[in-house]
Amino acid sequence: MRFIFLIIITILISCNSSEPRYPLDYSKENNLTIINQIIVEQNKKIDNYITNNRDNNYLNSRKGFFYFLNKKNELSNKKADFGDIINFNYSVKDLDNKIIYNEELIGDQSYVMGKQEIITGLREALQLLKSGEVGTFIFPSYKAYGIYGDSNKISANSPIICTIKVKSINSTKN
Repeated sequence: MRFIFLIIITILISCNSSEPRYPLDYSKENNLTIINQIIVEQNKKIDNYITNNRDNNYLNSRKGFFYFLNKKNELSNKKADFGDIINFNYSVKDLDNKIIYNEELIGDQSYVMGKQEIITGLREALQLLKSGEVGTFIFPSYKAYGIYGDSNKISANSPIICTIKVKSINSTKN
């Protein structure tokens, strides 16, 4: 008798009507709205950072990021061309000036201009620097690690500050 009673209760409980599942809005317009909101928020944070750091005369790169040169090389006008090998190091901070990765942790880097994968902002920054120059660059997330972050210390949609030191630019052209 108990067994039949348990079966009847189980059947009655399992017959509850479930709440309808509404489809998620994956429309292009909705995605663009979300992306635009993220960009607007990041631009406000970056503008606030620049306003609070007036000692550095940040320039607008016209490529979506800001920068200033800590150290200029007035003796050379050679910037990296496609295929040139750039030896450099860099550090990464957040907009609160907390170090995420320092130069020692990242180590010396070598990059063949335009022929290797590298974050967009870093590639575009290296195109602006000459050998011996040091620059500080503020990258919004879409020029850095984007919607995924770096799967370690940089979270999704995080703007970053990179200080880049170009040690040498070696031409591969004869």
